[in-house]
Amino acid sequence: MATLFFSIQIYCDFSGYSDIAIGTARVMGFKLMTNFNRPYFARTISEFWKRWHISLSTWFKDYLYISLGGSRVSVPRWYFNLFIVFLVSGLWHGANWTYIIWGAINGFYLVFALVTQDVRTKLTRLSGLQNFPRLNLFIQVSTTYILACFAWIFFRANNIHQAGTILRKIFSPKGGLYIPSSSIMMYSFVGILFLFLVEFKHEYFNRVFTLSNHTNRLVPKLYYCFLIIAILLIGVFDGGQFIYFQF
Repeated sequence: MATLFFSIQIYCDFSGYSDIAIGTARVMGFKLMTNFNRPYFARTISEFWKRWHISLSTWFKDYLYISLGGSRVSVPRWYFNLFIVFLVSGLWHGANWTYIIWGAINGFYLVFALVTQDVRTKLTRLSGLQNFPRLNLFIQVSTTYILACFAWIFFRANNIHQAGTILRKIFSPKGGLYIPSSSIMMYSFVGILFLFLVEFKHEYFNRVFTLSNHTNRLVPKLYYCFLIIAILLIGVFDGGQFIYFQF
């Protein structure tokens, strides 16, 4: 549960952090690029990194990946280029083995996906999943999200020992089911559900959430009042800084 919650925390933290920067720049007359595009709805890890931290991914692509030769090299060298880019990306986040392992895991994901692409296509055809596109999409998105969460364990852990402890706890059958009773936990579940419903609507129905720009002038006012009240009631004002502030 902690691993899944961290995946939501870091997304909201950094996506919100980026939105604040984009909005502040817009007030001053500058238009910055979009930095997130609903990454947890990605169907592959490659697509995930085209949706997550787009500015950094673009920078690494332009100044490191292409400089190394990109995909216009032999296949082994292409795999090497992909792996090195993510290894350096991990090192960019900090001189800690956990970040390096996190980058290496994501690099391995991309290379493994390319190596097994034909096999996975055949398995999809043999299993008949192509006849159930929605089920196939659900499996792809879920698998990508789980793989991303696994990598986040090393990103969040303070050291390798702590990451190992988390992994052992995840795969250990001991212990009862944790059922939260705190009101804060309830607010968290409601907030996460609301977030995914809005993102789901944007992703698959191509509709913008319109309460803030509703044609009825009263609706946006009530909506903003609700947001302000919600922030005052359940906002955390004595917490630390943004996670990505350290980067």
